Amino acid sequence: MGSSNSKPQKGSSREKTRRQRQQTQQTAAQVSGPTGGPVMVPPPYRDAGGRPIGHMSYDLDKDTITRALDDMAAHHAQKNVTAKLVTVGGAVNTLYLQSRDTTHDVDFFLPDPQSPDHRAIHEAARHANRLVNGALGGEWLNNSTQLMMGRHVQHRLANEAFQQNTIVYDRVNHHGGLRIYAAPWSYAFCGKLNRLCTKNPRPYDIADSVVYLHEYLQSTRQHKVGAKTVFKWCEEYGKNVTKAVLQNVDEAYYTKYGVRAIDWTA
Repeated sequence: MGSSNSKPQKGSSREKTRRQRQQTQQTAAQVSGPTGGPVMVPPPYRDAGGRPIGHMSYDLDKDTITRALDDMAAHHAQKNVTAKLVTVGGAVNTLYLQSRDTTHDVDFFLPDPQSPDHRAIHEAARHANRLVNGALGGEWLNNSTQLMMGRHVQHRLANEAFQQNTIVYDRVNHHGGLRIYAAPWSYAFCGKLNRLCTKNPRPYDIADSVVYLHEYLQSTRQHKVGAKTVFKWCEEYGKNVTKAVLQNVDEAYYTKYGVRAIDWTA
């Protein structure tokens, strides 16, 4: 008479059920694992029905962002992590140029869109938001901007930002911390030209383009940049530009600084 706890025979219904359960678990692990695409911060959250969960956004001033970044830096130092980010957009205007009072978020990217550093950055950003009971917004620090650039362009831009060495935020000690660089001024400038080519540019886009162009000329110690060079930049970065838009920016630059910035002969 066989034992009641004997091993199920191969091919039995219990054994088939066990194998099906293992296969289901393995499949689930594959689906939830990395797919080879860019790592997103924050990661996309979905509700029970599979619909994306949106986040509230808030106007963040310089002091608010700085305190949040301080909290991130302290969190990194506790974990012995040093994070180096490149930022583009409103954070540069609000923190570095101080040409805008507020921004909704801090857009950043790393040299590698699949870098494991994204996880530590996300954890630190979430920690900072928790300390203020979510007042920063769930996407206050995000890297969605990397979706608009190819991988090779992203790697190149990050390295150029490190070489340009325009520090937007810096708090690093011997334990770790956080350092944020401004993206290359040429890239930021082309991004604004692209926006000015749309039907509904924002009121501050042309002012931003003028300031970014000025920063580029200052950092490279040039008085003007050739129009052909600007068109080449935009082509490389995948941004739109027209002669009319560039002329408008040149006029706005002249109004602000009293000199022309675009060399139409070069």
